[in-house]
Amino acid sequence: MRILKILVVLLVALYWSLMCSSKTQQGQADHDHQHEEIVDDNHSEEEGAHEEESGEIDQDHDSKSGSADHNHETADIITVEGDWEKLIGLETMVAKQMSIELIISVPGQIVPNQDQIAIVSPFIESSVNCAFVNVGDRVKKGDLLLCLSSPEVGILRADYDKAKAELEIKKQNYERKKKLFEENIIPSKSFQEVELEKKVAEVNYNYALKKLIALGIKKDELDNPPTGHSEAVGSTVHVYAPISGVITHRNASIGQKVDLSSKMFEIINLENVWLEADVFEKDLTKIKIGQKVKVKVSAYPDENFIGKIFFIGNTLNQETKTIKFLVKIQNKSEKLKPGMFANTNIVIGEKENTLVVPKNAILEDENLKIVFVKEGEGYHRHVITPGIESDEYVEISSGLEPGDVIVTKGNYQLKSKLKMTGVDPHAGHVH
Repeated sequence: MRILKILVVLLVALYWSLMCSSKTQQGQADHDHQHEEIVDDNHSEEEGAHEEESGEIDQDHDSKSGSADHNHETADIITVEGDWEKLIGLETMVAKQMSIELIISVPGQIVPNQDQIAIVSPFIESSVNCAFVNVGDRVKKGDLLLCLSSPEVGILRADYDKAKAELEIKKQNYERKKKLFEENIIPSKSFQEVELEKKVAEVNYNYALKKLIALGIKKDELDNPPTGHSEAVGSTVHVYAPISGVITHRNASIGQKVDLSSKMFEIINLENVWLEADVFEKDLTKIKIGQKVKVKVSAYPDENFIGKIFFIGNTLNQETKTIKFLVKIQNKSEKLKPGMFANTNIVIGEKENTLVVPKNAILEDENLKIVFVKEGEGYHRHVITPGIESDEYVEISSGLEPGDVIVTKGNYQLKSKLKMTGVDPHAGHVH
């Protein structure tokens, strides 16, 4: 009986223990569920707020983006009013496709044509009697430059006059004896003697003449002395211009003693000049004799002087790794002067059907190459990619289309006006 009571008490205690545990778990579950609902509600509210804020940001971004796009479309367009185009001298041309010359550009220098330089020096020790030209004077071949006086020439002239007189006498005697011999009045021996005397006289005359000619004295001057000054004969030596050209140096004053080493005058003919330049070793195979060359100098930047290569050196400069070549240039206007530095463009080929613009149409803006294109009532800034260059034109690889009207003069003023608007230099219209 007592054991039964103990079992009943244990069962009741177990039952209440189980009931309490069940209620505790249920309460914890309810608490967790309520916590999850609170968290979910808070999370939903945060997501809604985030979505609302995101929508406002996107809307603001879209608004700003649209504004930026609008600015990009209009900020680099310049509109002009009134006579502003005329005031700045604005000029345009149509971008077109054409052939462009392939060139190698090297620096060069104008030098005299060595075949057209004459140094005037005396052939004998003498002194200057008179001078007829000065530095800068233009002379023709054969013009009288100056006269010299030399005692030795006086002696040679006397010998010449004596030989000439003896020859005249011997000739007359020969003609007289010849006539007598033909009429059988004198024997052949007498005729042979006068014939021999005439030949000896001819030799003496020619010898005296050649000595004077070797000193620069002309035979015609000896027989017919020039007029115009009193010292036309005797010890006077007349010096004439050996070539046509310009007197570039004079060292001849009245009474000055001169000898064979004296440089009295320098004459240069500038109607034909040379250009001296160097080409790098890597480009040597691209040039050849007879090749066309275009030359520009700073004095005449808009003018091309055309020449041809006539000499290519055989020795490589070890320091610069270049080889010298020479160009012959016609210079009838004499604009090219020795000593001028020149931009030398060697034409090595041609590229056909290429979109090109003049060099002066392209400007540099923040490391970008730009041109201005007329579009409607304004001028639009185009960023372009240049290709190969000739002496006048540049190939356009991108940024323009054939038919675009581009600004060739006045583009600097357009660029300045565009800068005043504060446009981003990296913005620009491209095709």
